[in-house]
Amino acid sequence: MRFTIVGAGALGTILGAHLLAAGHPVRMLARGRRAAQLTRDGLVVHGIASLTQACEVITAPDPARDDDVLVFAVKTYHMADALAATAGLRPVSVFSLANGVMKNEQLTRAFGAGAVLGCMANVSGELQVDGRALFTRNVRLAIGGQEPRASEIAAVIDGAGIHADADPAIETVEWSKFVGWVALFALAVIARTPTGVYLDNPEFARLAVQLIREAAAIATARGIPIVDQSPLPVASIAAAGDDAAAAHVREVGRNLLATAPDHRMSSLQDLEAGRALEVHETLGYAVREATRLGLAAPVLGVAYTIGAGLDALRGT
Repeated sequence: MRFTIVGAGALGTILGAHLLAAGHPVRMLARGRRAAQLTRDGLVVHGIASLTQACEVITAPDPARDDDVLVFAVKTYHMADALAATAGLRPVSVFSLANGVMKNEQLTRAFGAGAVLGCMANVSGELQVDGRALFTRNVRLAIGGQEPRASEIAAVIDGAGIHADADPAIETVEWSKFVGWVALFALAVIARTPTGVYLDNPEFARLAVQLIREAAAIATARGIPIVDQSPLPVASIAAAGDDAAAAHVREVGRNLLATAPDHRMSSLQDLEAGRALEVHETLGYAVREATRLGLAAPVLGVAYTIGAGLDALRGT
């Protein structure tokens, strides 16, 4: 199975290195300094896996050489440019590792519904200044949609060492992650600590509960059930009383402190590095959906305002 991966940040690097190590052809679409870095050093991963893999680097896609699987591993705010750069490609299957739930609509417009797979990546890493990807969490990469392609691709990725499976309820899986992710994103840029630290904080745990409840209401209004899954049991949190819900959040925090004490959300990594935040396509999307559906979401609104304000302060 041949892969083209668009974007060589942390997750693109981790996925590409694992697939190459397992013997699958991979092309990395990258540009500028990162393309030069990959050409010189290859894909380098350390942390819970140690890999160094030479890779084929392309700076523009070749429509005459469509690959089986096209994977977008770019930030949400780069998605429009990445789609424009790959407009001539016609992959058999395409999916995105990006945060949020807008991505499948974008992919469907670009490649057609028949090629698009849903994806939820509960896999974490951090691209470091020297170009290495620090691999910190390998929990689950869920793929769903078109069968048998989803199962075939998931089996290849799982066989390469990234825990992956096919899930027929991928929309529920994606939204269940998103409902928790909005809280993790917002609290990361407010607290500016490793994830486990702020989740185990009593005040931040209660704020997380409020954010999760408002985001869960959006999913419910759209007719999408949510379920408990890593990293946050959002269904239980949304349904529980205040104290029990906060206890769920704090338990996750303590578990992270024990198992991944250095884990930091990508939003915090971006903030500290002076990069753009994935705020308008995620928190902003949630606020816009709440408005469209006639739902009150005051805490999400404040979180979005804080995130947008911090994003606007970049470089000042």
